[in-house]
Amino acid sequence: MNQLKSDKRMLSCSYAVLSVALFSLVASLTHASETTNKFGITMIDIPSGEFQMGSCKVTEGMMEEKKKRAFLGLTLPSPNCAKNDQHASDDETPQHLVKIRAFQIGKTEVTLGQFKRFIISAGRSDLVNDRFMEYNSYGDSAPVVMVTWHDAQDFVAWLNKTDGSGWRLPSEAEWEYACRAGSSSHSFCGSDDMNAVGWWKGNNGGELRPVASKQPNAFGLYDMSGNVGEWVEDCWHSNYLGAPTDGSAWIVKCEIDVNERVLRGGPDIFNSWNTRAASRSHSSSVPYFDYGFRLARTR
Repeated sequence: MNQLKSDKRMLSCSYAVLSVALFSLVASLTHASETTNKFGITMIDIPSGEFQMGSCKVTEGMMEEKKKRAFLGLTLPSPNCAKNDQHASDDETPQHLVKIRAFQIGKTEVTLGQFKRFIISAGRSDLVNDRFMEYNSYGDSAPVVMVTWHDAQDFVAWLNKTDGSGWRLPSEAEWEYACRAGSSSHSFCGSDDMNAVGWWKGNNGGELRPVASKQPNAFGLYDMSGNVGEWVEDCWHSNYLGAPTDGSAWIVKCEIDVNERVLRGGPDIFNSWNTRAASRSHSSSVPYFDYGFRLARTR
């Protein structure tokens, strides 16, 4: 009898140890590791993987292609997705499989405080004018705005000189992969409730808000939906026909010119559906009161 009780205690202890181990494993899988550099920029390790990029939508172009292929007796195309997004735009199509290599991405958008360090260190006081100061008046913890795509590239070049190599802007595919964080079911980056994960014109009171003041997504990334539009590396293409499937930036055969670049995440002046995980916008490289950026780094 004593032996039976002892065996039960040992079994119970083993289950407890196993439970702790499993909990630790799950925690390690759901909370990506992070590092913070000397400038206070925190980067999150993003694992390799694959995902369906873009939105499911049958566009007019697809319907025309379907008619042609039916006439020619070819296999008919059909969107490969679980649900049709009523807010999807043609430029989010066709939905396609993309494979992503492991990389790092900023836990938050680059803040005004971090950008000030660049301005001072690199001697870039030319970036500071009345409009820059007017629209960056929400404190050092708010995301920096009035930054062009080229300004963001200058910040990246400064980091590569002062803090090791590998710094860059994320590709558009990397950005969306990090935003979705392993889930294709959420409309926004980390939730179906925009108010839970981001700032937009319905909840921001007309002001930029400090980074990391809403809930993060499953990778621990903040403000990927809303707050400011984020420059990525890619130049603009009006759909994904011919887009890379290896996660690299699409920088060839730009539809307008090389200065017309993609923004992701949706500025906080947009309606909530424009801050969806798949939503895209674009602009020439000009400063704007709702344009900022988030860093990436090659591991």
